[in-house]
Amino acid sequence: MRIFITGGTGYIGTLVCRRLVEGGHDVRALVRPESDTAELEGLGASLFIGDITDRFSMREAMSGADWVVHAAAELDFSAPKNRIEGANVAGSENVASLAYKLGVGRVLVLSSIAAFGSGPGDGSAVAEDAGLELPFPSAYGATKHAGERCFTRWAERGLKVNVIWPSLVYGPPGPKGGLNALLRMVIQRRLPAIIGGHRLARWVYLEDLVAGMVAVLDRAEPGENYLMTGDLASWADVIGRAAALADVAPPRRRMSVGRAKFLARIVNPFFTLRGRRPPVNLDQLESLRRHWNFDDGKARIELAWQSRPLEAGLPETIRYLAGS
Repeated sequence: MRIFITGGTGYIGTLVCRRLVEGGHDVRALVRPESDTAELEGLGASLFIGDITDRFSMREAMSGADWVVHAAAELDFSAPKNRIEGANVAGSENVASLAYKLGVGRVLVLSSIAAFGSGPGDGSAVAEDAGLELPFPSAYGATKHAGERCFTRWAERGLKVNVIWPSLVYGPPGPKGGLNALLRMVIQRRLPAIIGGHRLARWVYLEDLVAGMVAVLDRAEPGENYLMTGDLASWADVIGRAAALADVAPPRRRMSVGRAKFLARIVNPFFTLRGRRPPVNLDQLESLRRHWNFDDGKARIELAWQSRPLEAGLPETIRYLAGS
C-alpha cells in the first residue's frame, strides 16, 4: 500500500515508518525543513518537505495514497496557544479536508487520551464511549479533542476514519520521547519530588502501540476507534519501580498538585526573566490532579492486540535509558 504519514520524524512516527517500510509498504513522509530526517532516509521512505499548517504542501505526497496516518501534533505544553491550535486543530482540518478532496481511501488519526479531558474522578476505568471530563486540564487536551472533531465532520461526508487513543507512551528508542524524559530524570536523580503520586494512569509500551496502529491498517473496519492504553499504575508506583531498577533512591519529597502549582507560580517568572524555559508547566501539573484510567479491551478483542505489562516493559526501558 501507499501510505502518507504526518509526524514521521517524531517519537512514535519514526517507529511507525520503520514498521511500515519493513512491511513492504510505499511510505511517504511529510517532513519540515528543520527536521532530522537521517533515520527516515536510511529506511528508504520518500520524504516531502511541508507542514500540516500548509495544506498545499501536502498535496503531492498525499495524492494516490491508500492510507493517511496523521501522527503530527504540537506536544509542547509550554508552546504558545496559537501554535498548539495551529498544529492540532487547523493542521487536523487541513489533513482531513485534503484527504477527502483527494479521495484518499482511509485515514488513521493518532489522538490521545488527553482528548477525553481525563478519566473519572474516582479512578474507575472507562472505554471508547466515555464522556468528556471538563474542563480540559490543558490546551493540549482541548486541541486534540477539537482536532478529532475536524475528522468527525469530514467522516460525516464520507471520509473513512479510524482514531486511536494511546495513553502515556514509554520505551525505546528515544531517550527524551514520550514519558522516557521523566523516567530518565528518575534514574539520574533529578526529579525533585513526586507530585500527585496517588493518581492512576495507563502506560503503553511504544513498540506495542505501533503494532496496534499497524493492526488497524491491516484489519480494522472504517469508523472503528480504539483505546490502546496498556498497564495501570499510580505515578508513585512507576517512579518507585524505575528507581529500584536503576538502583537509585526515589525522590523523598511528596507534594500535592496545589502546592506544586503555588511554587511554580513563584519560581517560573524568574526563569522567564532570564530567558530560560520554566522547569514546570502549569498545564502538566493540572493534569496530575486527574486519573487517566482507560480500558483497551475493545482493541484486545477485535484486533487481538496486546500490550506488555510494566514489569516487562519498564526494565527494558530503564536499561536503554541508563545507556543513552
